[in-house]
Amino acid sequence: GMKLAQYPYQPSTEDLHRNGKNFPPNYLHKSWMDYLYWDVELEA
Repeated sequence: GMKLAQYPYQPSTEDLHRNGKNFPPNYLHKSWMDYLYWDVELEA
């Protein structure tokens, strides 16, 4: 079978910030739009 390159772990806040620095400011993948704004009223 396949082996993991790295054992799974819960990232710390520092890990998340470090990885987030690789993305441009205000970067949001289009697949997240529905998830993040599910409770916002739709425009008529």
